[in-house]
Amino acid sequence: MARIVIPVEFLKQELLFKAVKEKYDGLSPLANPLTAFLVQQGIDLNADSAAMTLAAAHHKAQKERSGSAENRTEQRNLKFGPVMAAMRGYYQFLKKLYAPVHSEVGLWGAPITTSGRIAYSSKFAQQLAIFRQLQTKYSSYTPAGSSPLDPYLTLHGQTMAANSTAADEANALHTEAKRLAGQAELATQMRNNASRPVVQHLRAIGGFLLSLYTTNPKEVGLWGFVIDDSPRAPKQMMSRVKLGDQRTVRVIVGGSLANIGSVPLLVYRGKTTAGTAIAIEPGEVWEIRKGHSILTVRNPSTTTAGRFSALRVS
Repeated sequence: MARIVIPVEFLKQELLFKAVKEKYDGLSPLANPLTAFLVQQGIDLNADSAAMTLAAAHHKAQKERSGSAENRTEQRNLKFGPVMAAMRGYYQFLKKLYAPVHSEVGLWGAPITTSGRIAYSSKFAQQLAIFRQLQTKYSSYTPAGSSPLDPYLTLHGQTMAANSTAADEANALHTEAKRLAGQAELATQMRNNASRPVVQHLRAIGGFLLSLYTTNPKEVGLWGFVIDDSPRAPKQMMSRVKLGDQRTVRVIVGGSLANIGSVPLLVYRGKTTAGTAIAIEPGEVWEIRKGHSILTVRNPSTTTAGRFSALRVS
């Protein structure tokens, strides 16, 4: 049985709508198979066109804000990288200084274990917090120059003041990146809100045309729709993930998983959240690779529900 395939990516949805609108506008009302259907369903393609124009503006804003946020994050990493490298050197020096009493290094903010291993976080905010503790401990020694870390700083031509300045600048870039990411998230949500009714109309129009041209479904393709006439075809299904919750789905290898919500999602291989997650940003589409036929999608947000679409086993 032939099926209509509605794209999940916004740009492809926009192209499909433009194709339908162009085809519709090119036919006279009497010769147009959609004339009565659109009236009956209360669908106004001109209003939908305005909605898609608005959605496209939000999509452009989302891409711009998202790109700017990534740029600020890269700048942050470049700025804080030397501070992080210096901090690692400080802690190694302090470990040797206080050996075998590793707990003393912990007083300088190091997340150190009883065996002497320092477990650094990969998160900037936590790395910055560790540096602030080290900075506070360093500043507690008076008079200036009496800190046990001073010989190391002098030997390597470093100062805590320079590190602090770089950390402040990195934190400012981090704050700006978060602000831009928030704007990108809002733009994604506004884009989806504007385009969602139009996509529903496209689905209805495609279904009607397919029922009209039952003996010649290729006619539907002339309106821009993709027709899938393969037997027992899998479905591009949308799912919702509650706040802080997760959902396990069986998907089709070679298909795609699209984050159609407004918050990032974490995708794990298998039925649990064990292992390394793949972060899927709003609007991003991830190709489902071999060995990933079963996925667990987690929504880390505690304020907004997540939504995704994937080609799944029906």
